[in-house]
Amino acid sequence: MVLIQLVNGLMEGMTLFLIASGLTLIFGVTRIINFAHGSFYMLGAFLTYELVPLIAPGTLWGFFVAVAVSAAAVSALGVLFETTVLRRIYGKDGILQLIVTVALVLIIRDLVRMTWGANSVSVQMPDALMGALVVGDTYFPLFPIAIFAAGLIVVLAMIWVIYFTRAGILLRAGTDDRGMVALLGVNEKLIFTAVFAAGAFLAGLAGGLSAPYGEVNYLLDTTIIVSAFIVCVIGGLGNLYGALAGALVVGVTKAIGVMYFPRLSMVLIFLIMAAVLIARSMGRQGGPAR
Repeated sequence: MVLIQLVNGLMEGMTLFLIASGLTLIFGVTRIINFAHGSFYMLGAFLTYELVPLIAPGTLWGFFVAVAVSAAAVSALGVLFETTVLRRIYGKDGILQLIVTVALVLIIRDLVRMTWGANSVSVQMPDALMGALVVGDTYFPLFPIAIFAAGLIVVLAMIWVIYFTRAGILLRAGTDDRGMVALLGVNEKLIFTAVFAAGAFLAGLAGGLSAPYGEVNYLLDTTIIVSAFIVCVIGGLGNLYGALAGALVVGVTKAIGVMYFPRLSMVLIFLIMAAVLIARSMGRQGGPAR
């Protein structure tokens, strides 16, 4: 039972990483904390719900194509939001940025409730992933394993893009010193838009991949964004590898905690976050006073 919960925790951790990685990339380049990131996740789940019955229903390739198309649509929405709204408030007061992104959360939530209703919906799981992998006397459900594997492929592709391509070099340069990148003639606005598109795509992808594993409703954005921010706090906002480690820790802790401490599973996550913040605070204070 513990091993099964561990697999479920790894799947949830990988899903959280896809969300948190987009969140941390957007913040690293634009310095905006996008509270609407959970809304992109929710839209990815609902669009997958609409597309799965239309694209080779029940097949494995049809499911992944539906998820990819949904993520692309969410990415396009993210580009529209960045170019028409966020671009006007770069460098502005943080409160204004907070108001704008929270306003988008409320707008998307109302539109989703008007479109799909207030009741939860379920997404059909591919027939090929309904079974289990038998190892000895233990049956591991295939779906969490497949989602973890798909997330791992995305992680490897992301690392390759960031560290081994020109686009990745520009991204890291924009994160470290935006002023120097602008002086070198690089289109800063294009970098911002590309990063926001990638972040929205990752959130939509996470929503689509995890949609068959639970209920999808118009409150999904709030549920997931809290966990995503916890991951970013644990891993360090702007730190990709930290986000991966934090996501896996949160996912596994929640899964194991639900089994042993069902009423305290989220409390354990907050305790880990508090311990990390205290450790960082002590580290910044340095050694003993002279």
